[in-house]
Amino acid sequence: MIDTNEVLRRLEEEGAELMRVVGERIPLFADVLESDDEVLVLVDLPGCEKHSLDLTYDDGASVGAEGGVLRVEARREKPLKQGFTYVAEARSDFVSGKVPIHVEVDYEESEATYENGLLRVTLPKKETSDIDVE
Repeated sequence: MIDTNEVLRRLEEEGAELMRVVGERIPLFADVLESDDEVLVLVDLPGCEKHSLDLTYDDGASVGAEGGVLRVEARREKPLKQGFTYVAEARSDFVSGKVPIHVEVDYEESEATYENGLLRVTLPKKETSDIDVE
């Protein structure tokens, strides 16, 4: 006879492990918007604290493409109430991903803010000038 309680317990354990592994591989949820002068990147980072954010920008020369890549890394804070232990854990503690930027930007003049789980990165576009042909 099949012990259904044992089967359910194993499914819960294996399901939680699967969700943990899948959660580590889910890409960042990011929107990239563009105006005439800037690129705006909005990244959802729920549960992360500002002090855990690490942003870097690799320009096109270093990644072999036009534009570049914004790399985002952050740690989630998962407070545990006294007297509680995890039964299942599906959210990854570490969030990491890359956001491709398709135009050249002046990353040294970029600005970033983080509030209520939303990271906003503003990247001014590099100025280009037309060359007159005589």
